[in-house]
Amino acid sequence: MTQEEIKARFDVETAAVYSQRNPLWLPDYDSAMDLVLKSLEPCLASSARVLDLGAGTGNLSRRILKAFKDCRVTLVDFSQNMLNEAPHVLAGFEGRYETVLQDFWSAEFPEAGYDGVVASFAIHHGRGEAVYLDLYHKIYQWLKSPGVFVCCDVVEGDTPALVEMNEEGWRQFLRKRFPAEEVERILSNYHREDSPLSLKQHLSLLTRAGFASADVLWKRFNFGVYVGIKDNSSS
Repeated sequence: MTQEEIKARFDVETAAVYSQRNPLWLPDYDSAMDLVLKSLEPCLASSARVLDLGAGTGNLSRRILKAFKDCRVTLVDFSQNMLNEAPHVLAGFEGRYETVLQDFWSAEFPEAGYDGVVASFAIHHGRGEAVYLDLYHKIYQWLKSPGVFVCCDVVEGDTPALVEMNEEGWRQFLRKRFPAEEVERILSNYHREDSPLSLKQHLSLLTRAGFASADVLWKRFNFGVYVGIKDNSSS
């Protein structure tokens, strides 16, 4: 599925569906999001700025704005349909966020303009290591030093056997929460649209992009939270 086809789907999907604050299709959602916030803490002092890539309707941005009282968030997404829902999701945080209608794969932002860069279920649409490496190079440049990039996303198993085991675990998880036809729809979208990398690949690419440290904070089935840290010695 091409990027244009993916964008077209998000442009017609019901944005309210993506505003769910505890999506049933993801295991341990709150725990994973808490780890994202925890990883941001060391770099989000007073008046910090955060860039949310593929922000959708603003679920992750809402958690950040709520947790860090003085920070400001820039939400970037290629779907106006999704961004239109953001004011409803972010009600009460007016004046502390802005939305940018742009494809983050080709976007340009100020060098050293952000204390943190985050992404949740967005960058798995990349196609190939070179595309991810280019994005990680740009994120590295957008971050101040010290700064942190943290991502919660779909990840690939490191071998075909691990891919199969991870997907079967997720399939069993879904079957406990959705009717059979909905499970197949979710899995079909996943196989048609997503092209994730393994966590080993992500950590290697973050290191190649210049990040001083890279680590996995959480993983379950084919989902993970991983982080890249830009410190003063790596700038």
